Amino acid sequence: MNAHRQRKARLRREWTFTTVVALGLLALLIFADMARPLGNVVYDHFMRWEGFRSTQTIVIVAIDDRSLQELGGWPLKRAEYVKLLDRLDDSCCRPKAVGFDLLLLDKTIDDAALTEQVKRQFNVVLPLAFKVNEANPSALQATLPVSPLAEVATLGHINLSFDTDGVIRGFQPNIQTWPHFSLAVHAKGAQAIETSKHDSDYRRFRMVDPRVGFPVISLTDAIHSNISRTLLKDKYVLIGVTAPSLGDRYPTLHSGKNNASTPGVAILASVLNASINHTLIDEASPWITFGLTLVPLLLMLQSLVMLSPRESLGLALVMVFGSLLGSYLLLTFMDYWVDPTPFMLIALSIQPLWAWRRLEAIVHLIQGKAADFRELHPLERNNAPTHPSREVVLQHAKLLDHAVASARSELDFLSSIVDEMPEVVLIFDANDALLLSNQKTQQLFDAELSHGCHLMALTNLLNFPADTFENLINQTENSPQQVLIPLATKLGTRDFVLKTASLNAPLGRSLRLLLLMDITELRQSQKQRDRALQLLSHDMRTPVASILSLLPSQDRSNEKITQHAQSLLQMMDDFILTISSEATQYKVQSESLDNLINDSLEQVADLAHAKNICLSDESHTSHLFVMANTRLLVRAFVNLLFNAIKFSPSQSTIQIQSLHVESSETSSTQVTLVLSNLVSAVCSEIDITQTLQGFGLGLDFVDTVIHKHQGTIERHIPAHGVATVVITLPCEISQIAL
Repeated sequence: MNAHRQRKARLRREWTFTTVVALGLLALLIFADMARPLGNVVYDHFMRWEGFRSTQTIVIVAIDDRSLQELGGWPLKRAEYVKLLDRLDDSCCRPKAVGFDLLLLDKTIDDAALTEQVKRQFNVVLPLAFKVNEANPSALQATLPVSPLAEVATLGHINLSFDTDGVIRGFQPNIQTWPHFSLAVHAKGAQAIETSKHDSDYRRFRMVDPRVGFPVISLTDAIHSNISRTLLKDKYVLIGVTAPSLGDRYPTLHSGKNNASTPGVAILASVLNASINHTLIDEASPWITFGLTLVPLLLMLQSLVMLSPRESLGLALVMVFGSLLGSYLLLTFMDYWVDPTPFMLIALSIQPLWAWRRLEAIVHLIQGKAADFRELHPLERNNAPTHPSREVVLQHAKLLDHAVASARSELDFLSSIVDEMPEVVLIFDANDALLLSNQKTQQLFDAELSHGCHLMALTNLLNFPADTFENLINQTENSPQQVLIPLATKLGTRDFVLKTASLNAPLGRSLRLLLLMDITELRQSQKQRDRALQLLSHDMRTPVASILSLLPSQDRSNEKITQHAQSLLQMMDDFILTISSEATQYKVQSESLDNLINDSLEQVADLAHAKNICLSDESHTSHLFVMANTRLLVRAFVNLLFNAIKFSPSQSTIQIQSLHVESSETSSTQVTLVLSNLVSAVCSEIDITQTLQGFGLGLDFVDTVIHKHQGTIERHIPAHGVATVVITLPCEISQIAL
């Protein structure tokens, strides 16, 4: 169990290490913006899947190659723009707002006329430029259009933000106090929004595919064609360069797909389109991205220790797909961009990281177990040569193979021992399902006990006495229980002792052992013994007693026959008592201790009188009862008194005392009997041997009887002096009032 806790602690440390590394990498990817290039690739694919969603209220008036050729080349005279604004000063073609994607920084002779056209009636927006401040290189300095155009037109910056891969995906709504050009055009045409309310943070927008694009009219057609001009009515008109030779083109997410860059005026039109449709995209801050990524990441980390490697990998792939789907749905329906690539990278890298750390833990475990195996039965291990391997895991795997083979060999050995046991062995689990039965079971019984057979079904299969069997298996004591039952077998009816015991197996498993011991031969021997005792105690005693009753007492030869017959009867009694004393259990009943002592004294009174010895009962207690086999316990007392009389000198006294009653810590009550007498080597044995025949059962008989009565006996017999025998027996005090 301790080894299991150590392995679990090591695996937990490896998981903690993996978690710390994963969280550190996640923070690095998000807060250091290291996942942005891959995130931009995912973002571009999402944008292409979404497709073209441009509004028809935006028209681009393009300064294309034909306009340059027909209107005099680049740069065009501002008089051409005056003509355009003059042509648009008509109710049939007046636009909502006009934005010039042209930096009008140099003075020309047409500036006054252009200023006059702007002042009259058009919502015109002009761009301004930023240049680096020489005094503070980190600050930008705004460069306004030529005066007086800067005073009569609305101004906005046309700066776009390039990502790290050089692609334009977003812009700054405000730089310093200047709104973005497209937002200013929208504000002029809608007359309902204020550009100052836009955040100055970075915003993304949906780039319209240039191949589909916005309606485009050549500047030449817009000036000279009335039909073309009517298309500009109530539209947002952006005037900009589309001629490739002028170089006003930038990479966008469609550049690679179309194999061409996108004109700047088309990019501004896409920003204006997003503003009109209210689909400018908010980008999640690093902290929000970290928080949204942290929850599935922790779930995936937890799955590493709770799921199998295959299930954990499957969950990781599902969560990666889910993060992509969730990011796409947020972008499409809520205009909110959460970069899924940090989680994707961590999810795909955490699997090999955890596999590495778990493999390290497994190798460490194999090394430890291999070391333990080297110390286990060093003389019994298989020393067969093995082919060396340079791979660490394979080296230790060979040791594990060796260990498994050794363990299997030991299990086979134990299984063979159980199977070859001469008794019936049955082992059940905690649910009373059969786990194991040995070969002896199949040899004795016709029933085939299958693995998993329920314990109670055994009563029907083997014809057990149900009541006896149920009472036995329902014992709650931990000590083994046993009962004698007859069973029908292939060999006929046999007598068995059924023993049960609860086994505490490793890992806290509880097993039940059933053992059937065949005692048929032993029972037959017991029956023969009982019949022999019956023969001695009754059948053989009856003829001898009859002989004694028929012999006349006057004949001296008859006295000899009588003496020998009485000796035979006494020997038979002694044999019967000896056999009875060795029984496993005595048949006992409550007997008065005083009566037992008095009966013993009466049987040896004549012997004591013949030797002029006084028997003195000086018991200090009375009304004590013991659970005794009366015949055996009285005979044990008689044997002790006989020995005392035999070795005591004439005119001495033998004392019997029941000294006191004690209560032990186990709450049992005991009485101590003390028998004391003088010991003399010189004694008259003539009369004794004539009178004391038949009392020679010996001290072993006395010890056996006392011990079977749960008592103790101690002897203190010197060569000369007072001999003492102390007997302690459990007893109970009578409830009769003294």
